Amino acid sequence: MRRSLVILFVVFLMVGMFSGVINAKEKITVWVGGHIVAEEDTWKEIINNFEAQEGVEVDYQLIGFEVYFDRLVIAFSAGQAPDVTFADLGGWVPTFASKGWLEPLDDKIASWDGTDKIWENLWPTVEYKGNKYGLPWYTDCRLLLYNKRMFREAGLDPNKPPTTWDELLEYAQKLTDESKHVYGYGVSGSKSEVTTLGYIMFLYSNNGKLLTDDYSKAAFNTPEGLEALKFYTDLYKEYKVSPPNTLAYGEDEYRDMMAQDQVAMSIGGPWSFPLIEMANPAIKGEYAVALHPYNTTPASVFGGWASVISKESKNKELAWKFIEYITSYEVWNMWIERHGGPLPTRKDVCEDNPIFKDPKWQVILETFPEAGFRPPIPEYPEVSNVIQAMIQDVLLGEATAEEAIKVAESEVNNILSK
Repeated sequence: MRRSLVILFVVFLMVGMFSGVINAKEKITVWVGGHIVAEEDTWKEIINNFEAQEGVEVDYQLIGFEVYFDRLVIAFSAGQAPDVTFADLGGWVPTFASKGWLEPLDDKIASWDGTDKIWENLWPTVEYKGNKYGLPWYTDCRLLLYNKRMFREAGLDPNKPPTTWDELLEYAQKLTDESKHVYGYGVSGSKSEVTTLGYIMFLYSNNGKLLTDDYSKAAFNTPEGLEALKFYTDLYKEYKVSPPNTLAYGEDEYRDMMAQDQVAMSIGGPWSFPLIEMANPAIKGEYAVALHPYNTTPASVFGGWASVISKESKNKELAWKFIEYITSYEVWNMWIERHGGPLPTRKDVCEDNPIFKDPKWQVILETFPEAGFRPPIPEYPEVSNVIQAMIQDVLLGEATAEEAIKVAESEVNNILSK
């Protein structure tokens, strides 16, 4: 009797193990970062649809931008990175690739049917030493985002936004009323990438450069670079058209304040459209974008995110299938029809979807092909940290613009000479 029970137990155990093998599904982990994490319901639907289509499981996390880079570095360094993650087009891909953390995707990209649909100016941002390590997913270009209602209330024509630095200051002063906690322009001053981007916007629009053409040295300690730094920081320090908490604020805070009629202008872009309406649905139709005011040269900077695969992934084929899926024509059209933005990396979606006929999008589509990019080098995140510190030192009054830019130049050159 006892022997029969033992045999029966072993049979049940083997059946259970065999059943578990049959029912086991392929699984990948995915981390998503950036502004698009706010669309939680859409991500859940995309993941569920992919799981049903492929018969797999996706363990995913949506992670806020401010902590995302550090989380990724820790995970990659520990050999515990997700199979698929998003990497900022501002230097993250070459940075991660230089450390051996990413799987090269050249063969997959070459055979993918959507490769020729991607905006051509995005490819350099995902390359390192001649290889492609990412597939650009969404992109953007930085523009002037402004509140039309606040313009009208200040006696300004919302159809004629400022075009020069002088006009930007003039408009911002007219739109500022400190007694009502209302401000004309939001200067990004937080310790984050958006502060670097804020300075770069003013630098490029004054015919300046961040680095030399070969990326070997700093190029911003010039009369053009110093003038850009002074004007950018003086909007807060001298002219007081930016809120008192400028050192804690960036684009996200200003967008939300604009939705509540507290900040009239700031740097924004196509990612701003769904988010500003989420902050206050009543603002729909009451905000617009225009080429950001410039001093000598019309300029913009593009950004966005690329999908990348960890070198340590145990399921690279499924990871690529997921990347193909979220970058497909069908998924992008669904996303755009639901959220109205951001800007897809696929030109065919931009050409075909009627949403892009909107005047706001026409400004973006005219600007984007000519927008500049951040240096696609592994050292860029370190360079950006130096620029952030430079700006904060000036905003805090701990250094003059002349002193801060000289120190920053030296630190950047040290980084690039390693």
